[in-house]
Amino acid sequence: MPVRIALDLDGVLSDSMGRWVEVWNSRYGHPRLSVEDIREWDFWRGLGITLETFNEVFDEVWREWVYLRPLEENIGEKVARLAYFGRVDIVSGRSTRHLPYVKSWLSHHKIRYDTIFLGVSSKSRLTHDIFIDDSPVEAVRIAETARYVLLRDQPWNRNVPKSKFIIRVRNLEEAIKKLAEEVFPGTLP
Repeated sequence: MPVRIALDLDGVLSDSMGRWVEVWNSRYGHPRLSVEDIREWDFWRGLGITLETFNEVFDEVWREWVYLRPLEENIGEKVARLAYFGRVDIVSGRSTRHLPYVKSWLSHHKIRYDTIFLGVSSKSRLTHDIFIDDSPVEAVRIAETARYVLLRDQPWNRNVPKSKFIIRVRNLEEAIKKLAEEVFPGTLP
């Protein structure tokens, strides 16, 4: 059975938090935010807004997917290189109602994948072998199952406790390198 890689969407492939902040600042404007201001996973609570309002902003982010930037140049090529290690699935907590926008965004950026799983509430319950994610909550839960998480460095996950199963990476290029050197030694796409 080939290795199954669960590749997150928001905060790993797409700069959705950067766009969320832009929409927030243009719609509400107070407090004015930057991505670096987001220091915790449930940061919206500190803004004094509801989860519903938080998600309404995300709805706009994905409805207007053409304005949503990838986090890296040549992202499609990098995801293709990940496929050298095995099957690459897009796995996200993003709502299933965003599926048409997500597919359009992935296609526009030439990101190939095997399957999309949206609306995933607990990634640690999945059968994937490797996870590339930015969620501090998911990273800890997955590491507890003795599976590797390549944790995409973001301001909201910098306090994740150390674990041999959590490998911090700055980008997909570094994720590919860590997979080749630490998870699957001796392989290099």
